[in-house]
Amino acid sequence: MDAPFWSLLGVLAVVVLILYLAYFVTRWIGMHGVPGGAGAIRTDGAGRFRILGQLGVGRNERLVLVRLDERCYLLGVTEHQITLLRELDGEEAERWLAEGETAAAPGFLEVLGETLRKKK
Repeated sequence: MDAPFWSLLGVLAVVVLILYLAYFVTRWIGMHGVPGGAGAIRTDGAGRFRILGQLGVGRNERLVLVRLDERCYLLGVTEHQITLLRELDGEEAERWLAEGETAAAPGFLEVLGETLRKKK
């Protein structure tokens, strides 16, 4: 009776360890991307390209707000293409790019809402 109990406990421990490792590996990949993978996001050394925010809108579809140098772009990203939806004008981009004023920067959903209101 002891042997089956310890065998079951050992299998349970291995399953818990695998789930634990899977959780932390997926969190790490989500924050850093897959090195050299197709989905990896890279910046140059000066940080000229940054993703400011993103929002999933469907399966394999999302809206992404990116910064390249001093310009900001709202992109629609699907499995097969990337579409420029809107380039933020200077005033809108300044709110995002103002250094040291991160609390004053608008949220991603706020920028999306403004964009949708202007389209109507």
